[in-house]
Amino acid sequence: MDNMESVISVAQSVELVRERLRKRQSRRLSASRVKNFSAVEPSSPTKELDALVLGNTLIGYGGNISLENMAIIENLIKFSKLEASFEVPDDDGGDPQAWYLAFLKCMDEVGCFVADSGYTVYHKQSHQLTMDNIVTDIVKAGVDAAKAAIPGATALNAVLDSTLGALKNEPEAINLFNSEVAKDKGVRLAIMPCDQLTNGIILTSLSSIDVNGGSDEKGVIFFDWKSSGRNIFRGTSYITFNPLRYAAVKKDLEEYLGDHFNAAMSKRIQRRKKAGK
Repeated sequence: MDNMESVISVAQSVELVRERLRKRQSRRLSASRVKNFSAVEPSSPTKELDALVLGNTLIGYGGNISLENMAIIENLIKFSKLEASFEVPDDDGGDPQAWYLAFLKCMDEVGCFVADSGYTVYHKQSHQLTMDNIVTDIVKAGVDAAKAAIPGATALNAVLDSTLGALKNEPEAINLFNSEVAKDKGVRLAIMPCDQLTNGIILTSLSSIDVNGGSDEKGVIFFDWKSSGRNIFRGTSYITFNPLRYAAVKKDLEEYLGDHFNAAMSKRIQRRKKAGK
């Protein structure tokens, strides 16, 4: 893929971000809409803590991405999650497809190149007995789409596998993720492995999964839920961002996150265990 950058100019991104902030300032978010985003993030990504549970989103960072670029893409994701949740509140289950599209629109406006593959029904196979099978299949398909378009995206598979593996081995993280993902009406989650290309561009694959129907399995981590009787929808996209664009929106965006992001809904984990551990 030759063009990996947004067609929106930096100046346009600045104005679009500021217009969003003006709307929020003129209409304060209700407590119910910001209950998951109301405090300053106390930590930054590190090379050791290279994966993150961010509400119902799981993020993993590859070995090529710099700490600065980890923080940049993380802030763009946080901001876009906030905006999508404002525009499509989760009242009575919300509208997962509308939320997904609102999230992508915000990522586009802050200056990302967004290649949306659409939001479709997922047709599971008879051998896929648990949600673990289905989540893995959907996310790998999203990574494969990125790899087909961007040769440098091959590392995302390893990032994905190790991030999911690390999550399942961290009780505090999996319990937090499960509490955010598994709701009364089903499951909603997103998984985003991230890395950096040789030209410095940040790359992430997004897989958004919505599951409804069937009986909830109380006390069971959603990965182990049975897949039968459930309707499954997926949205997939890959997203790139030139970090040189970030300086223009940094101040406005980070001040906003400082006012509204809640670190209690996040947990950093170690994606890659060191030898001997």
